[in-house]
Amino acid sequence: MRDFLARRFEFVSVLRRRDYRRYWLGLVGSVTSQQALMTAQGWLLYDITGEVVVLGYVAAAQAVPAIVFNLLAGALADRLDPRRLIVIGEGVATLVIAALATLVLLGWVEVWHVVASAFLIGISTSLDQPARRVVWPALVERQQFMFATALNQSVWNGTRTFSPMVGAMPIAIVGGITGDFHLGAAVAFYLIAGGFATMAIAILTIRLPEMRRATGRTLLHDIADGLGFVVRHRIFLLLLMMSFSIGYFGLSYQWLLPAFAKDVLGLGPEGLGLLQTASGIGGLAGVFLSASFGQQQSKAWMLGGGAGLLGLSVLLFGVNGEMQWYWLALAMAAASGGLYAVFQTASNTLLNLLVPTEFRGRVMGLRGVMWSLAPLGALQAGFVAQYTSTPFAIALGGGAVIAVTVFAFVFSAQVRGIHRLVEEANAREGIRV
Repeated sequence: MRDFLARRFEFVSVLRRRDYRRYWLGLVGSVTSQQALMTAQGWLLYDITGEVVVLGYVAAAQAVPAIVFNLLAGALADRLDPRRLIVIGEGVATLVIAALATLVLLGWVEVWHVVASAFLIGISTSLDQPARRVVWPALVERQQFMFATALNQSVWNGTRTFSPMVGAMPIAIVGGITGDFHLGAAVAFYLIAGGFATMAIAILTIRLPEMRRATGRTLLHDIADGLGFVVRHRIFLLLLMMSFSIGYFGLSYQWLLPAFAKDVLGLGPEGLGLLQTASGIGGLAGVFLSASFGQQQSKAWMLGGGAGLLGLSVLLFGVNGEMQWYWLALAMAAASGGLYAVFQTASNTLLNLLVPTEFRGRVMGLRGVMWSLAPLGALQAGFVAQYTSTPFAIALGGGAVIAVTVFAFVFSAQVRGIHRLVEEANAREGIRV
């Protein structure tokens, strides 16, 4: 039994590495703020306007600059010190959110302020996200990539168990005491700004080893080389397509949760926070299972099973709008969180194992472009919800994820046999070392 438990928790050993541990703690602060920001923004916008489609506007405002800058930031991360990009990105986000909090506190906030802040945050996060994905693989051994990927994913899922409350509870508590819920929103935004600052401070203390860098004559040459690399290696296109489908269609329901919770289930800020917390708890369970058993499991089945069943859980979440069962909504939120964690752990591990170090920033930047398109999925879902219903828009997204997953596995032998590509990449990396 002791050996069994030791193997199940072996993934935690990667935190013994000083620099990775500091990176991971900074990531906790930053991701907590990103998750809480979604809740606070959504509540504030819906409280001001009462319109579902506005939730899509702010999502689009955050996505558009990220689409433009992610690939550029990936090329910069391959050429420059990626730590600088992270500090700049997190620092800008800190200042923007603190300014938004002040506008809310003074009672001057308008819809365009929230949309403009989302736009600026989209720029800042597009600068630092590819750089993060260059930094952490340099801090761990190659055979620990699955462990580190799972721990990174545990941050995104684990923080969802409490970060929605960071965004929602100050609104509920301060608003309940003072009668001014916007005062509570201001407190929430100040707390969120502090979380972004945590990552900037942590990254300044990390030491990076020497890494192979991009060799293009100019930044544009580096970008062209990165795009050419992805086009020549179709497996990256397929993995990115699956990630895009989940972000654009499968996760768009998260942006519609304020409307779903209030209009369909009749819940307040606390109920909204509990739905998002359930997703985080499920995500933690998915991360633990992936980290504990993933080394022994087929990455292809983790990829396909995680994606396909995620689509099914989102589909059922939307269909539940007809029954309006809160317990089923909580269960499907938890299931979608767990299955998303399984898919993300498999997908991120595969991408990092397959991509050469000198191309990592650009490939991850392109992946960032795909994920930056995801909030646009919230925009289309918002329009669908506006002209049909919120439950129908959510269910439609789940069905789309199922269709894309089936397509990828039916028509690509590379996806079905991806373990062979990993073995070849390991052999090439061994030769380099």
